Amino acid sequence: MKVIYGVCSWGLGHATRSLPVIRKLIDEDNKVTIIANGRSLELLKKELGEDIEYIDIPDYPMLLSENSRQFMAKSVIYWPLFIRKMQSGLSTLTKMLETKECDVIVSDARYDIYSKKIPSFFISHQMRIMNPLRIKMLETGSEIFNLFFFKRFRGVIVPDYKEDNLSGDLSHNLKKIDEEKIHYVGVLSDFKKKRTKKDIDYLISISGPEPQRTMLEKKLLSQVDQLDGNVVITLGKAEKKDNLNRKNIETYSFLTKEKREDFLNRSKLVISRSGYSTILDLTVIGAKALMTPTPGQIEQEYLSQYHNKKGTFYSVNQSDIYLKEDVEIAKKTTGIKRKCDVKKTVENIINVISSTEKSPFK
Repeated sequence: MKVIYGVCSWGLGHATRSLPVIRKLIDEDNKVTIIANGRSLELLKKELGEDIEYIDIPDYPMLLSENSRQFMAKSVIYWPLFIRKMQSGLSTLTKMLETKECDVIVSDARYDIYSKKIPSFFISHQMRIMNPLRIKMLETGSEIFNLFFFKRFRGVIVPDYKEDNLSGDLSHNLKKIDEEKIHYVGVLSDFKKKRTKKDIDYLISISGPEPQRTMLEKKLLSQVDQLDGNVVITLGKAEKKDNLNRKNIETYSFLTKEKREDFLNRSKLVISRSGYSTILDLTVIGAKALMTPTPGQIEQEYLSQYHNKKGTFYSVNQSDIYLKEDVEIAKKTTGIKRKCDVKKTVENIINVISSTEKSPFK
């Protein structure tokens, strides 16, 4: 089977969670072509090697805002730009398919990677797009927007559970989308839980778009001396040099997948952003976390509030974080206790994309 696999380039989360699915497709002797852009594309090349085909097609920009008023103002400009960028990506793919054979298209959050002539499948954890004021009319409108695009896909796949879920209102309690037509497949992560000694007291993972990434780095590094115990810091920037290495603190510019998996398994508490892919990774590992959402990323802000209320993780705004006190509160959270089987999730996804059923949204 010849598969085109598109990956959204908003951060690295879509790329990392797609890896186990792509590896499974390759292991089963399917010919896979990757469509991605930027750091996501570079990560996929690094993890999968040069034996498969990669195509660089830029996707649409992310909508970021510092406050509710700015969000509303930027939205007016953003959505026409989104549509133009999406049409550009779709046009590039359509032209490419005139000469390239393909049996199946899988798109992880790329609205522009599909074909009306080829079975296409969409992976996302955002059936509803949040807004900072939680205006119901706009959120209902976002479901209608998704429904419009879902008609182009044979199946919609959500990396979450139908019951006792991780994404809350992002993919559940829907008003316009019939949840029975969605494939809830379970947790998707490139990490595995391992039995190992918990000898890292705090793993601090700094990430996110600039300038917020650097702002978080300065904030946390100015307070890290207040923490007792062994601390590992990852800066998430390959071009930076390691620093702050001393008796109880190790700093790394960038971690390989194997090293990050090892550190996560060894950590008693993780300090990170509240992105959904991070939550999936923490779920698989079974780690507790102190989270701080990227300012202006509505999805992360919602997820942090959702898990705060559930008591699974503790979250605090970037501007308010005070490590010495916040880590003590985070230690009292439960983490996510449910058993996870990523192998089963991948099998569920392969079964969906191998299906010959027509789209339930048409």
